[in-house]
Amino acid sequence: MRYANSMDTRMEKKIIVLIEDEEVMVNLLANKLEKAGYIVKTALDGMDGLGLVRSEKPDLVLLDMMLPRLNGFGILEKLSEEKILPGLPIIIISNSGQPIEIDRALKLGVRDYLIKVNFDPNELLMKVARLFGIEENEKKAPVSNTATHANILIIEDDIFLVELLERKFGLEHFKTYRAVDVEQARAIVNSESIDAILLDIVLPGADGFTFLREVKASEKLKNIPVVIISNLSEMEEMKKGIDAGASDYIVKAHATPGDIIAKVKILLKNLRTP
Repeated sequence: MRYANSMDTRMEKKIIVLIEDEEVMVNLLANKLEKAGYIVKTALDGMDGLGLVRSEKPDLVLLDMMLPRLNGFGILEKLSEEKILPGLPIIIISNSGQPIEIDRALKLGVRDYLIKVNFDPNELLMKVARLFGIEENEKKAPVSNTATHANILIIEDDIFLVELLERKFGLEHFKTYRAVDVEQARAIVNSESIDAILLDIVLPGADGFTFLREVKASEKLKNIPVVIISNLSEMEEMKKGIDAGASDYIVKAHATPGDIIAKVKILLKNLRTP
């Protein structure tokens, strides 16, 4: 069985099962993935897709949530019952992007998600490549559950987003701290060793710009990379954040938690590279 804890060192191509009922989307994604060097097996409904996963034992599943005969959650629940999840990496393709739907899928063991309304095939290729990179690194150099790569402070009053980020960071062995306002954030940076900060702008009380200026004015804290994550997408706001010392500015509507974490990892790597 190839799903979990495999010591398989084959150099053969990765097998991806794509379960999607829109044929145009199937053809587009299959073509992109095959050109990138993957073997793609497709199914147009949930029952056929479930059978394909069982028979092919793929390295990854791309799963639409709205399917005929058996929907995406039905497939996830079956795979969970059969102990195939969470060992099998799955990326869901959501029509709605509703937080409750994504949260339910993540709790069932899904690794990442895409939202159709914001869909970009190149984003999918990046997510697949990044996921396989993580999988291979974990096989080559297992990390204990207690090991951490870095300490991340998330300053955000959207609790759903915070919990989503905490879960994703935890899977990659980061330790997270949360603050819902600037007062809590001040207490944490003064008591803990923080390696990177994710900062919302619109917060209860003082705004994120206030905290950013404080961090960059502090000899102790000024070298900590700060990534702004905000719903504010105006160029003026972005320039204001970068001018105040932010390392990057991410508009929430244009990024997934996986994208945010990838950005933090790059910043930390650059910081540690002489």
